[in-house]
Amino acid sequence: MAQDDISKYVLKHPTSGIYRYYRRVPVEVVALDGRIHVKQSLKTKNHKEALSRAESVHQALETLWGALLHGEGKESSIARYEAALKAAQSLGFTYKPAADVGEADLGEFERRIAIAEDAFDHSETIVDAVMGTAGEPAPRLSDAWQLYEKHNEAGLTGMSPDQLRKHKASRLRAIEYAKQVLTDLELGKIARADVLRYRTWWTQKVKAEGLKAYTANRSFSDMQGMLTVIDDALHTNYKEVWTKSRIKETNANKLAKRHPFSADWVQNKILAKGALETMNLDARCIIYIMIETGMRLGEVCNLRPQDIRLDDEVPHVEVAERTDRRQKTDHSIRRIPLVGIALWAAKQYPDGFPRYQDKADVASALINKMMKKEGLRPAGGRHTLYSFRHTFQDRIENAGVSDRMQADLMGHEFGRPVYGDGSEMKRRQALLETIKFHWEQ
Repeated sequence: MAQDDISKYVLKHPTSGIYRYYRRVPVEVVALDGRIHVKQSLKTKNHKEALSRAESVHQALETLWGALLHGEGKESSIARYEAALKAAQSLGFTYKPAADVGEADLGEFERRIAIAEDAFDHSETIVDAVMGTAGEPAPRLSDAWQLYEKHNEAGLTGMSPDQLRKHKASRLRAIEYAKQVLTDLELGKIARADVLRYRTWWTQKVKAEGLKAYTANRSFSDMQGMLTVIDDALHTNYKEVWTKSRIKETNANKLAKRHPFSADWVQNKILAKGALETMNLDARCIIYIMIETGMRLGEVCNLRPQDIRLDDEVPHVEVAERTDRRQKTDHSIRRIPLVGIALWAAKQYPDGFPRYQDKADVASALINKMMKKEGLRPAGGRHTLYSFRHTFQDRIENAGVSDRMQADLMGHEFGRPVYGDGSEMKRRQALLETIKFHWEQ
């Protein structure tokens, strides 16, 4: 930027007599800076002292504007702001915009000025941190995933590659839906009226296309989740206008519940000799384990050798806490005895199912397709592979099992310990032996 006489920016407030730094943002940089004017109290009525304090403010502004004009665009500006936030914390300050720095008490203001003066020749980041000159970030909707991913490292750890792929795809889809209605607005410029207009668009889309409210509400939840992380990282408040924006569920638009298979259907159709012969053995054994354990498809597909305990006193599978993938909930962690056809299937695959490891969607598509083709799904019902889990729950409930044991076997919340001890495993085994299906190999 061109050299200026700083004194022309040091003006006395007509009422208080306190000097302030007041300057119009140069026209060539106003779009990048985001402000029209810079106003910062210099916290003194002494003109000479005001000129001295204005020097640091002036130089920090010149440095910022110079960086913006020399190609440090939006992404670099956001990174600069993030760096300033972290630096301020490391120096014992809360990052404040330049205007708020000027309103700080005199002691704090003088400490900030002193640090800025010491750092001016060697650390632009420190100057930004203490003087609030990093400039407000102006991320757009299209930046949401990148910022969320960057600042949510802890929240994304422990996912398998496929889990992370789905997590990312869902949120990118939410961003694209929002852009269809709101265009690629800056997050800070999205008003409550914009969000309500977007909700109206979703309401009409759900009705016109026969979608479920869940589809729309998932997009709203994904946006709010990303903005929560971004707000925490950037000290912003982008999420507020998105709260309470979900579409009301009605009988017409809520997700239909899956139907369980009847026990007779499983016994006489699914387990009939040769009924599953068109499937590969991996897929058949996955079904067999689901039938007698009530496990979720993803839990079965991702069993590891150490999770299949065939040599224990009570042979069982363990849905274990892992570092390489997340279970659906904390309550999913459990041990389930293997009986009947499930025990046979586990013996065929003592090392698990590498073919479908982290590929439960592939297994689901294949098995559901084959079951439909072979007439193994009752006509007119809402039956899928997941229906075996509902069937299992119905069977143990009909057997008079306590709510506590149902929760233990299904992986539902019940204020229970994570694992059962040896005697508890024997009780579970005894129960499952009484309700297991008859099967001839």
